[in-house]
Amino acid sequence: MGNHPCTPSPATIDSIYRVAQDGGILPDITLDGTVANLLSLNSSTALNLQYAAVQQSLTTDQLVALDTNFTSIFGQSANVSYGGVGVVALALSFLLEALVSSIVSQTPVSTTDPFKKPFGSDNSSEISSIASEYLKMVSKKANDIDQMGEITELYDQKLKHALIELYESMTVDHQLNTYSLKQWINGAAIHLHMRIHGIRLASVPKGTAESLRLSYRTGLVKLMQLYTGYLRQYVRERSTTPGPLVKAGFLIIEPGKKVRHRVVHNTCQSQAIASAVVARILSAQNIGKIERFFDEAGQILDHLLGQTDTFELHRQQRMNS
Repeated sequence: MGNHPCTPSPATIDSIYRVAQDGGILPDITLDGTVANLLSLNSSTALNLQYAAVQQSLTTDQLVALDTNFTSIFGQSANVSYGGVGVVALALSFLLEALVSSIVSQTPVSTTDPFKKPFGSDNSSEISSIASEYLKMVSKKANDIDQMGEITELYDQKLKHALIELYESMTVDHQLNTYSLKQWINGAAIHLHMRIHGIRLASVPKGTAESLRLSYRTGLVKLMQLYTGYLRQYVRERSTTPGPLVKAGFLIIEPGKKVRHRVVHNTCQSQAIASAVVARILSAQNIGKIERFFDEAGQILDHLLGQTDTFELHRQQRMNS
């Protein structure tokens, strides 16, 4: 028996999904890879690997410029306190990326801000501004433990209130979209580890990290339910109309995200195609990775709190190619 005429073939779905992919309209709510790697028990290793790769890739003159930048920020100190740990390691990773970009491009300011990278293309939100401002301060004040404690406590509260406000706007005021969810997921991840660092510095009580983690884990479930409904509401597809006057088909993902295509199929397949596109979009977000991030933080919380690794600023011997 052949396929039902209203059941689209995998090839048809693939073709339409690729058009959306090529058109850059597919949603991205993923947890940023750098955030996930640096806010973990492997933070020190990840940062040192990045530093080693940078040293291998730069010329001698560029390495001198990098060392000069580090000296202007950290003075003559060879170590950055807690530099291999959590939010400090994350801040140093972004700082390193920013410095290398400016050195290689020979411009003082990069066109892209690594500190705002976790928040996607729409990174002008309050959450992005608070988190990036904090990380920039951390990357330059890490060796002043007292000031670090004050900065962390202050920005912890700022980010907490911004995340609560955004969560309520998405769940109560129905203002949820891809950009807002991306902001919340990455903002919550950074905020949790900001809180953990505050506990390391003895500026906030230990129990507050677990309660915060649980609230974000619970909130994630609710938001993903709403986001699934959001996509099902907005994803729409229409076939190209063949004939003497060809009318291009289209795929809408969400408001402002539309692409035209030339794929021809039975009109009755549009709903099934839209449903298949939604399923693929959700699969591509790797929600399990986001869930594991918050779950594992609870399982290894004591180990995270016990991290004290410094980051050593030194020029490693370059390998001969």
